[in-house]
Amino acid sequence: MTRLIKLSVLVSGLALVGCQTTMQEPTENFGAAIRHNIAVQTVEPTPEQKQNTYIRPDSQRMAAARERYKQDQVEEPEDLRTIE
Repeated sequence: MTRLIKLSVLVSGLALVGCQTTMQEPTENFGAAIRHNIAVQTVEPTPEQKQNTYIRPDSQRMAAARERYKQDQVEEPEDLRTIE
């Protein structure tokens, strides 16, 4: 019986050692490279571009869409499923 107790204590101790972490806390520069890459690839709009939110409508395209709707020739949306 004592052999079983010793074995269970040994196994429990080894299991606890497996839970020990060796990873240090991240430093303040953690992820700086990713943030830098995002900033480099971002195009900042000018203040004039930010103010201009009007998008001119395409009247010919709208008229064509209306006609297709009236004639019941609406284009079916494409199936976007990835699994066949």
